[in-house]
Amino acid sequence: MGRRWVLGVVAVLGVLAGCTPPGPPAELPPSPGDGGLRVMTWNLLGMQADDVVYSEHRGWAARVDQLQPHVLVVQEAQSDDVDALLKHTRTDYRRGSYRHWACDIKPEREGVAILVRGDVEVTGSGGTHLGRACVDPEVMRVLVWVDVDMDGRALRIYGTHLTAGGGAAQGSRDAQIREFGELVAQHDPDDERRWILAGDLNLAPGDPSYRLLTGTSTTAPVVPAPMVDTFAEVSPGAADPATCPSVPEGDEAAMAQLLADPEHVRRCGYTGGWPKDSNLLACDLLSLCVSWQEREQLSVRIRIDHVMRPDGGPVQVVRGFVPNRADADWASPGAEWFRLSDHLPYVVDLELDASTSVS
Repeated sequence: MGRRWVLGVVAVLGVLAGCTPPGPPAELPPSPGDGGLRVMTWNLLGMQADDVVYSEHRGWAARVDQLQPHVLVVQEAQSDDVDALLKHTRTDYRRGSYRHWACDIKPEREGVAILVRGDVEVTGSGGTHLGRACVDPEVMRVLVWVDVDMDGRALRIYGTHLTAGGGAAQGSRDAQIREFGELVAQHDPDDERRWILAGDLNLAPGDPSYRLLTGTSTTAPVVPAPMVDTFAEVSPGAADPATCPSVPEGDEAAMAQLLADPEHVRRCGYTGGWPKDSNLLACDLLSLCVSWQEREQLSVRIRIDHVMRPDGGPVQVVRGFVPNRADADWASPGAEWFRLSDHLPYVVDLELDASTSVS
């Protein structure tokens, strides 16, 4: 009751100031029914979460309940973030797999988790580290996975968060991709290709690491099967850097051009680069409208969050989308998308053919 009262005050203040969100919003696609599997990946920026002043935990949970993924892969999540997410979601989820970075640039340990909806059977899970040294905290990342079965349809979902940046960081990221390829070859000796990879991969179309993972690089293949960018499958042109370029931070002219066509932003599926608001309650109350005015001039500007499938396998893509300002409840008080992280989630609906097991 108390929370509803506070949210009502926030909403009223926004209306009185004449700063209601733009609308009307479009309806988000419903979670698929029989034979379908919805997978969602989201970098939560969990280091800044709190349950005292502004509850991002509840905001995350509200969005998960809204989208109803069967499998949720989250990055930059501490163990207590995962516990809070499970606590606050109205939907029945359970922790499928979680592992934190072995060497971390931050004092609190972050990691990658996979949460699975209660109506999905989990038949196995695991995790390991990617990278073989802790000399550079950015070198060692984690890979987690769960095996699920939906009425005889089996799939392994891998989740990870690869190193960001160019130069030496790109070398670390490429090494992580190679190690992932080695692990997949061990896990899938019969080349059934009943698996997908989801996460903040920190690689955009045109990035050398993107080409390495998708098998479009001039180097020898490093993954048993070339990876298919599922969003590009449903949004032609999204994998073309000329059509959907990454906008450098601070490039106001390029950002203005990007924002001139909201449908272009949707078609390109940008997920990262959104400047996250402060969590302070005073800021939330006093600058709600200012924040909305600023959001008219800002947007996500890079696509680095992915769900990829192996080419030639039994996994087929039905739909892929990134929530944005045109979507339902974009600015629902207390759970605004733009306040929850510096990333937007990517959601993909898949279809699987029947199978008996995952290797």
